[in-house]
Amino acid sequence: MGLIFLLFPLLCTPSADGQSAFYIEESTIEVYRDGIAHIKQTFSVDEFAADIQIPLLGTAIENVLTLDQDKKPVDYQINATRLVVFTFGASALTLEYDTNELTNKNADVWTLIVNSPYDIEIRLPQNSTIIYLNGVPRIIDTSGDDLTLTLDPAAWEVSYILPLQQENQTPVIINSEGIVQYVIAGILGTFVISILSLFLIRKRRINIKKTLKRNPNLTKDEIGVLEFLVEKDGKAFEAEIRQHFPDMPRTSLWRLVRRLEGLEVVEIKRIGLENQVQLRK
Repeated sequence: MGLIFLLFPLLCTPSADGQSAFYIEESTIEVYRDGIAHIKQTFSVDEFAADIQIPLLGTAIENVLTLDQDKKPVDYQINATRLVVFTFGASALTLEYDTNELTNKNADVWTLIVNSPYDIEIRLPQNSTIIYLNGVPRIIDTSGDDLTLTLDPAAWEVSYILPLQQENQTPVIINSEGIVQYVIAGILGTFVISILSLFLIRKRRINIKKTLKRNPNLTKDEIGVLEFLVEKDGKAFEAEIRQHFPDMPRTSLWRLVRRLEGLEVVEIKRIGLENQVQLRK
C-alpha cells in the first residue's frame, strides 16, 4: 500500500511576480532516468492580456510547446529566464518544455536542484529511492512504483538513486549431439515465420480515412506522419519518425506530434528512455 504524508492542504499559487494576468493552476516536473526534466504547467489567463511572462526553471530549454484552451499553438518568445507568451484572447494555457539543467550525477547518485517560485509537483523516475532532502515536502506519495513530491515555493535539493536495469540473460550451451536438432528447429522456425509473414501481409491495412475526416485541418506534414505510422503498423518511436523526416527540424516535429496527441489522433507512451507514438483506434 502506498504511503502518503499530508502536511497541509495544497493551494494553487498565483504568479510569482504578482501579475494578475495569469494564475498557475498546476505545475509538475517529471524526471526521466537520463536526467532530462520535463516541465508541464497549466494556467488561467486574462483573455484581454496581450501577453504573460512566465518564470522558467532553466535557461537552456528545448521542445517548448504552448497551447491555448482549444489546444491550438500560441506564439512565444524566450527572454532570459522568462517565457513571454502572446496569449491575447486565450483564457487558459498549457506550457511544456524540457531541460537538462536541473539534474546532475555523481557516481550512482542523482541530484535534482530546483528553485521554484511556485508550488510544484516532482515525479521521480520509477523505483527511485530518495537519500537526501533539504526540507520537508508538503506531500510524499509512494503509491505504486512512482515517487511523487509536492513542494512549496523554495530552493529544493533532492538526491536519489536508481536501480540498475539488467537484462535477464541465460547462457545456452549446445553440445555436438544437439547441433542437428538445432539446425532442424531453425529450418522449421524459418518456415513458420514465412507463413506468418504472408498472413500478416494479407491483414487489412490500417485505415486513417476516418481520422482525416474528423480532422480536416491537418497539415501536409501531420498527414505525412500519420501515413508513416500506418506503414509501421500504427506505432513508431520518435527517433524513427525523425529519421524518416530528416528535413523537418526536431523541435517542429516534436510540436507536431504533441499537437496530434492533443487532437487525440495519437497517444505517446514512454518505453525505457524513448517515446513511442501510436495511432489511436
